[in-house]
Amino acid sequence: MEQEERIDKYLKGELTQNEKDQFDDLLKNDPAFRSDVTLLKDLKVVSGIEDREELRKSMKTFETKIDTKENKVISLFGKYKKILVAASILLLVAIGSITFLRPFALDTNKLYASNFEPYKNVVTPIIRGENTEENEVMAFASYESENYKLAAAQFETLFETTKRPYFLLYQANALMAIDDAKKAIPLLEQHIKLNDQLAERGKWYLALAYLKEKRKKESIAILKEIIQKGVFKKGSATQLLKVLD
Repeated sequence: MEQEERIDKYLKGELTQNEKDQFDDLLKNDPAFRSDVTLLKDLKVVSGIEDREELRKSMKTFETKIDTKENKVISLFGKYKKILVAASILLLVAIGSITFLRPFALDTNKLYASNFEPYKNVVTPIIRGENTEENEVMAFASYESENYKLAAAQFETLFETTKRPYFLLYQANALMAIDDAKKAIPLLEQHIKLNDQLAERGKWYLALAYLKEKRKKESIAILKEIIQKGVFKKGSATQLLKVLD
């Protein structure tokens, strides 16, 4: 693996365990590699700063580090040149504009969209048979065919008549799939309280629904629970928490 690709994957948190072991070994034994990693980590910090004065200070520190590289030509730096230029432009705008207070505001909608995927049907393949209710089969058929609006209504009726907790989870997922996280939140909260076998799955979707509704603190709290128990979506929760916390 090229050094550029290795460091890029490290900054994105995408290294496999084997790749991470190799990365740690290089970081320990290769001063040039360690220097490049430090430089690019600083660049990542600069690109995420919100405060104007802190942006000014960090850019100055970053440029000083570049100037003191002892005339070493860093091929890796070329890949990130555009990012540095963009950060410099943001610095100039921040200094000259009173209203430019949050240049790097967190886009919760994009985070939600990149993490949400309707939970797969793990119910009817198990219980489908002669005794399976026809209405339940029809509801999951709507869900699997991505007719989420109809599925949400069907799951709502099924929960009212059967009180089976998993219908709340699937109703909430159907609502989230049609961009209605607000209505999904109380359903997921109720589902988790009922503590059925899919309750830990519900926590992941509740964290995403909170995120969609810009309830960041609640989302972070749920993500920490998921990571601590490590039952479902621990890796995804860990990556999402790094962005939010």
